Amino acid sequence: MRRPLALLLTFGAGGALFGAAISHIPSPEDPALFWIGNFSAPWAVLPFLTGRAQGSWSWAAAAGLAADVACVAGFYAGFITADASRLGMPASTPTVELAITGLADWLGFVAPWVILATATGLGYGLLGWWWRWSRSLVAGVAVVAPFIVEPLAWRLYRGFLPGPFYVWLVELAVGAGALVWMISRLRLPARQRL
Repeated sequence: MRRPLALLLTFGAGGALFGAAISHIPSPEDPALFWIGNFSAPWAVLPFLTGRAQGSWSWAAAAGLAADVACVAGFYAGFITADASRLGMPASTPTVELAITGLADWLGFVAPWVILATATGLGYGLLGWWWRWSRSLVAGVAVVAPFIVEPLAWRLYRGFLPGPFYVWLVELAVGAGALVWMISRLRLPARQRL
């Protein structure tokens, strides 16, 4: 029980730090930096690695969830406020009321992302655990697919890639390289080797 909990807490803290770090990347002045900070594909990797580190599927799911939800909390932590003017409240409002209102507003703001992080964290945590024990092609492809699908989905959705093309090319290259690496790690019988 100690090791799985320690791993869960470690990856949760790592998720919060990762989220906080990438929240400082987006910058409206530089579209390349903005899109690097807003890639969704890397958010699948942390719960996958978290799940891979766990010994049971239940701990893998819980740890993946904790890591991804912590990422969201870290990413959006800068939006928490107790500033009366930003909350539209009088300056004489008691501090405790400002803190509670600020936290409630923040929770409402991040709720959709927490829901997505919950689903992604659970799913990719389980995929990481599955990969650890079976080296399944499905689990390997699932973790790299977002790196390849995200640029294509943006192209289909908007008709063009937002931000500089080379940024998306790098994401595609990372996805392709990771896919090759994952395939090389598959556990296939000799006659089924790729």
